[in-house]
Parts: sequence; C-alpha cells; structure tokens
Amino acid sequence: MLPSVAGGIGHISRTATLARMLQRLDPTVQVEYVLDADRLRPFNIDATMRMGFRPRLLPPRTRESRDAIVRACFDDADVIVDDVARYLLPLRQVVPRAAWVSIPMHPIGDELFMDWPLMAQMDAIIWAYPPLVGLPPELETVADKVVQTGPFLDLADVPDKAAARARLGWAVDEPVVLYAPRGFPFGPAFGHRVLASIYGAVEALRRTSCPRLRLVLLAVRDPAELRGVAGLPVELPGWATVRGIVTPAEALVYTQAADILLGEGTSTMHEGAALRTPLVLVPGPIQEATLLGTGLGEHRAAHAFTIEQVTAAAFASAFETVLTRPEARDAMTARALALVTGGGGVATAARVVLEVAGRRPAAGSGPESG
Repeated sequence: MLPSVAGGIGHISRTATLARMLQRLDPTVQVEYVLDADRLRPFNIDATMRMGFRPRLLPPRTRESRDAIVRACFDDADVIVDDVARYLLPLRQVVPRAAWVSIPMHPIGDELFMDWPLMAQMDAIIWAYPPLVGLPPELETVADKVVQTGPFLDLADVPDKAAARARLGWAVDEPVVLYAPRGFPFGPAFGHRVLASIYGAVEALRRTSCPRLRLVLLAVRDPAELRGVAGLPVELPGWATVRGIVTPAEALVYTQAADILLGEGTSTMHEGAALRTPLVLVPGPIQEATLLGTGLGEHRAAHAFTIEQVTAAAFASAFETVLTRPEARDAMTARALALVTGGGGVATAARVVLEVAGRRPAAGSGPESG
C-alpha cells in the first residue's frame, strides 16, 4: 500500500479498509505499507501503526540512490496499490514485475487528464466515489481500466447505536457532537475556524435547549495543537473530550454512536451517511469534498456550509434542528444513505486487486528475467 501522506489520514484509512478486506478474502495475502518521506506529515506514521501496520519509509531519492532504495521498499511486492500517489509510478521501472493499481482523487482542475500517460500504464484504476459524485470525463481516455466501486465501507462489525454508545461509556441522555480535527489537513485557518465554531455552538446550546450536549474531538495526536485555536479555552471543560488517533474500526464505533458528525472530507461523509449519523458538513477546499458535500446539502441529505458561512450561530442552528426534529433528521439520513452507498464498495475493489495479482507474470518469466 502506497497511500498519499501529504494530507490527513483519509488515504491511509481507505487503504487499511482495503487491506482488511483483501486478507478476509484471501488469508494468505500479506500487506505492507510504504510512506513517501518526501511528502510525509509525521502523524501519518502513527496513524498507519494504529491501524495495525508498521510502515517502511521511502527515503528521498537521488539518481544514484534511487534504484537501491526502490528495490529495498518494493522488490517483494506483487501488487502496489497507490492511493493518490500515482506520481511515483515511474519507480515501477525499477521493479517491473510488480503490478500497479491506482486509487485516484477526484480531479483538481485538469489533473486526471494531464496524468493520463501515467494512468494508461496502470493495471487497474479504482474509482471509489458514490454515484452522486459521478465519473469525470477525464477518465474516458482510460475507461477500460476503470472499475467504479463506490466508497470503501467495512461496516459488518459495527455495533448498533445503543451498543456503540455503551461501549464508549456515553450516557443515553447526553447527545454528542463528533469532530475529528486530524491535524487540520485543510490548513489551520480553515480548521481553527471550524473547531472554534463547533465549540461555540455546543457551549451556546448547553446554556439553552440542550444542557447535556457534549463535544468529542477524535484523531487529535497532540492536545497541545488545540491550544492555539482562538475561541477555545486553555483547558477544555468536562463536556469536551479529546481522543487520539484510533483504528478505522474504532472510528466507526464513534461515528455510529454520535448524534451529529461534523464532516470536512469525503471519507467522513461516506461513513456518516452509511451509518445514518446526521451530517453537518463544511467541505474542505478540494473538488471531491466540495462536490459531495454540496450535493448532499442540495439533496437535503445533510446540513452543508461553505467555510465563509461557518459561525457558532450557524452551527448551533443546525445542531438544534437535528436534535429537536427527529422526523426531519430521519428523512435526512435516509437520503444520505441512498445517495452514498452502492457499487460493491471495498469488496469489489479487493477482488480487482486479487485479479490483478493473478495476472502478474510468474517469477523468472518475462524480459526482465535472467
């Protein structure tokens, strides 16, 4: 697995879901992670380990050191799966027997079109977005390689809402707003504004209509990073709980247990929709998040805001609507579920990877042998 590590943990989480499904379908599969040190945000090392994988680092490379480094990291690979890291595909020349599968991000500008020479060399391309987002025309050039799977969701072992809340020790009469800062992948100005507004909204509602409302902050690697957020006290009150990075399976339990999920990236939106947890969205400034978040908002499947619209008062109004209007809430979550799920998901993606592995030439065959 070769996930992008330049941003948040979403790419690692998505490949970890794929890895678990691969091992479920074929227990002989061995999965190893390689993280590109050139673009690494260090908390992604911790995230990978918490998901059960000890990663190798792909060190910075020079013309003289490149081949030895690449062989050390990839020479035993049968299939390399990159998640938004296809810029590393030229390294395949050093390990030509390894098949390569790419999971691209929705195009940013003309990115997918400009990358078609790289994508044409892939053994398969997995499009892991819901039908609401659609397939961009840039992929028509390599349509024969594209498999539309929909989001990777592994929900088989997620308990129901009551059991999830009991597992986490959340009282039945304490509604919870869940937000994962994740190192503020869309930048501190964006992330700090969202977090300060969430905090202000919960604080205000506790004084009025929802006195037992709580805030849970997940995926906070270092609580010290919250101290620089204007609008938050130096010491958080007892109704605001901070948790570190957890495994994908644990994160799904939190999502299931929450009464409101604040989402910025697509993975969070997919999981909340699939578990029918009410969504309040501020799509991050990337096209995939904007398309999905805006689409869910337009279909009344979520409360969606642009970052310019984000205030404590705006969030408080959305939170109160979710918590006090159950019929509207249930209709909203049903629409979100229908718009996001379908396509076979991670099981279909895993079968694609196994099929590609099955087509890989045997050791000692091909022009590179001898």
